[in-house]
This record gives sequence, C-alpha cells and structure tokens, in this order.
Amino acid sequence: MIDDKDRPIFGNLRKMIDRTARIQICDHKTGFYKDYKYIEDVSHDYDNRLVFGIGLVNSEYNNPEALNTGRYAYAIEIRLL
Repeated sequence: MIDDKDRPIFGNLRKMIDRTARIQICDHKTGFYKDYKYIEDVSHDYDNRLVFGIGLVNSEYNNPEALNTGRYAYAIEIRLL
C-alpha cells in the first residue's frame, strides 16, 4: 500500500503523458469517469489531485466520430483520489 504522501499529483504526471494517447480520468472514490481525446483536453482542475493508479483500458467513447477509430479505443486510464 502506498501512503498518500508518496503519490504523485496529476499535474506533475500530465507533462509525461503521450500527447496522442486517448485519456480516461476516473474518480477513484465515486467511480465516475470521463473520456478525453488528448491530454491537453483534460481540465487543469485535476492538476492538484493525487494519482491512485494508471492503466490501459479499451474504452467506449460517447462521440465515436471524434476518434476516427470507431466507438471503442484504447485509453490511458488515470484514477485520481
């Protein structure tokens, strides 16, 4: 188990994420998630949140026209505390 004091904040992680990757931000406590086409589309309101975990998911996007890959696309999932 990682102590919260050892967890990175999202704002520090943001600059290391592939600019062409699809992104899914998930609130660990509520389970609510939101999909983004690119990291620059993610609101800076998340920048001070602690990162719980990172993974790769095959996500269903509500706006498939924006993807050019159909309704589903792999995305980097970032779970925030």
